[in-house]
Amino acid sequence: MTDKRREVEELRQEISKVDAQLLSALERRAKLSKKVGEARKSLALPISLPERTQIDAIVSGASSADLPPEALREIFREIVATCFSLETPVKVAFCGLDGAFAHAAARTRFGVAAEYTPCDTVASTLDEVTRQRASYAVVPYETRSDGLMQATISALTSSDLKIVACFETNVNLQLASKAASLAEVEKVYASAKDRAHCQRFLAADMPSAQVVDVKTPMGACELAAADPRSAALAHESITAQHGLEVLKRNVRDEGEERVRYAIVGPRPSSRTGGDLTAVVFAVSDAPGALHEVLKQFAERGVNLTKIQSRPTPGESWQYLFFIEVQGHATDRPIIGAIEEVRRHSKFFKVLGSYSTS
Repeated sequence: MTDKRREVEELRQEISKVDAQLLSALERRAKLSKKVGEARKSLALPISLPERTQIDAIVSGASSADLPPEALREIFREIVATCFSLETPVKVAFCGLDGAFAHAAARTRFGVAAEYTPCDTVASTLDEVTRQRASYAVVPYETRSDGLMQATISALTSSDLKIVACFETNVNLQLASKAASLAEVEKVYASAKDRAHCQRFLAADMPSAQVVDVKTPMGACELAAADPRSAALAHESITAQHGLEVLKRNVRDEGEERVRYAIVGPRPSSRTGGDLTAVVFAVSDAPGALHEVLKQFAERGVNLTKIQSRPTPGESWQYLFFIEVQGHATDRPIIGAIEEVRRHSKFFKVLGSYSTS
């Protein structure tokens, strides 16, 4: 054996030892999380989401640049989410199909041990929390291509629930299988929606494969896992759960999409120091009415980051305005602005304050 070959073998042995240490540390982390959960339960403390600042503090303590910060964040997001679900088992409702993007996004925040409920609409997703059948709801909030999701804003406007956190994720699809190559794949399982997003890819790269429609991406992965000559179109976290290997990444015809999801709960969030606050309101049909509202924030030094209007349902030529401002609803300048805005509005509601990550 050459010196270099011997060196590689020794390094691999060292890596195996480090892996064992990592496993031991993760097991200890899980046990500590369970103990925290037991103590929390005995004290009847409310459920609180893990904060972005917790992960940022861990990453900022890295002693070398060998691992990129974003890679470290992804690793610790998974660890924190999984241990959070061990500490506080939660039920999470999400808007979408079982195994689809919202499901995958929710799992990055609540871990694989949480109990998940798929819902058909944003309104029915929020209703699960209102009826106390779920602790939180995860719903699409904004996309890079279409902006704010009006169905979500409308449902939140009609609800007493609050946005407590927002987070961004990449929406993409992978072709995954137990086959060794694309050439071995004879059948592709996909939900109707995912199939529609991959028409060009299927025609160009899988012309001889039979495409079979299934109800959900989760079902597609289950079928592909049972047949080594088949593949599934799904998010990578869902395909990995079923032991499928990615044969080709990002096969959506439109390419990767960036989506912001909102986590919605029954109680307002606490300050994190990096918050945004969302507000909806309607003003009277009078000159300067909108200006009068917006200047309440400007005069107090509150930065307006977003404004959008949409027609008010059931009222001709009346508009509901959505604004997003920097800060938390309990910050003194925002409290003062909100008090004045209420006076100048026909309708006013705070949708929530939330950290972004």
